[in-house]
Amino acid sequence: MSEKNDKELYLNFDEYIRQGDPQKKERAEAWRVAIGLQAVDGLKVSDYLLELARRNIDGEISMEEVDKLLD
Repeated sequence: MSEKNDKELYLNFDEYIRQGDPQKKERAEAWRVAIGLQAVDGLKVSDYLLELARRNIDGEISMEEVDKLLD
């Protein structure tokens, strides 16, 4: 993933946080922290994971479904 895409991702998560929906805000913050922790270790997350994160934040899929899809 390019640096530009990383910035776009964070901006998108920030937008979820600014929107004010408490559930989306909480999920977006959790995903941002998780992805940030991966970056601290020098790891990049896949586009697939980012798509799952977006779907989870939007309430389309649960964390249990994310887990199953990642397995």
